[in-house]
Amino acid sequence: MPGETLFTAALARVARLPFLLASRQPLTAPRKAIILKPCCVSQAMLTTPLLAALSHAYPQARFDWAISDWARPAVVGNPRLTEIISSGMGGVDAMSWREVSQLVQTIRAEAYDACFIPSRSSVLSLIAWMAGIPQRIGLHVGGRGFADTLAVSPPSGKTNEAVVYLSLATAVGVDAEIVTSVGMEFYPPDADRTAVTRRLVDDVDWLGDRPLVIIHPGGGQNPVRTDERKQWPIERFVLLGNHLARRHGAQIMLVGADSDKPLADKIAGLMSAPVANWAGRTTLGQVGALADVADLYIGHDAGPTHIAAAVGCPTLAIFGPSHPAISAPYATKGRVVSLWHESAWPFSWEDGVTVAEAIAASESLLEK
Repeated sequence: MPGETLFTAALARVARLPFLLASRQPLTAPRKAIILKPCCVSQAMLTTPLLAALSHAYPQARFDWAISDWARPAVVGNPRLTEIISSGMGGVDAMSWREVSQLVQTIRAEAYDACFIPSRSSVLSLIAWMAGIPQRIGLHVGGRGFADTLAVSPPSGKTNEAVVYLSLATAVGVDAEIVTSVGMEFYPPDADRTAVTRRLVDDVDWLGDRPLVIIHPGGGQNPVRTDERKQWPIERFVLLGNHLARRHGAQIMLVGADSDKPLADKIAGLMSAPVANWAGRTTLGQVGALADVADLYIGHDAGPTHIAAAVGCPTLAIFGPSHPAISAPYATKGRVVSLWHESAWPFSWEDGVTVAEAIAASESLLEK
């Protein structure tokens, strides 16, 4: 398995030496480029500003993306992309060397003249080199960008992942005005918009006459890793949902994947206010379409939260063990409030975001 270890990181520093000569070659404007960012949904969303910046700077170039099947829905409707290449179900750490070889062959057949690697990954750097891509622009952290022709050190003092990824655009000369103007992008498919509109009428008789509040109680689960500590306690969601329903007459919508359904079922069963439980019955595209018409979205540090923020829905992101300075939604069309408490390790929600804080943030977002 080609996962990253301290040994491979040290080896990558040594392996960097033969590539230094190639790194001295001048850059040329890409005509056909690929982004290598396999996982995961939230990380893909934080990479979309980089795609937008490159697309603005090189309007005649074609851009493709190699991404996992799990994260594919985050970019499948993006009009800036020509082709989406499957990199398997999860991230590169979950790939066998045979799967890596197959991905290399697929990429090589496309004859790209440039690739962008917004990841700290020796494996992705190696894949780009093995695929014969002449210009390889990637993050250089701990030697992991050893095979890149342009190894970019993350900007000093910047922590949000989207800003770090955008440093690749800056490194190839994209105008600063473009780099600072872009944000996350998500495009719900028309079929999902139609399906959501019909279900809102049929299931809850919603015609825009009362606030629509989405609650996504899950997150922290993907093929690469699982961290259920990201999930705010269900009893706090119950109290928050009941408050918003009583105070604002809000229609509460519970959404999530199949794995989130047990959480949503418990919340629906405990709430005193009417609630529509769509968990297990919504795709990411439908969550994006629903957020596009909703008045408020509440969720965790998870892909659907970034999608909701990207379409412009007022978004409350409740962070637990992860830090919003690193992974909060970036430069969105709408208003986003991220709540987080610095706490001792190991993390516990006893010291985390309270119901009162979530109510105050929700009120602020709904009132504006």
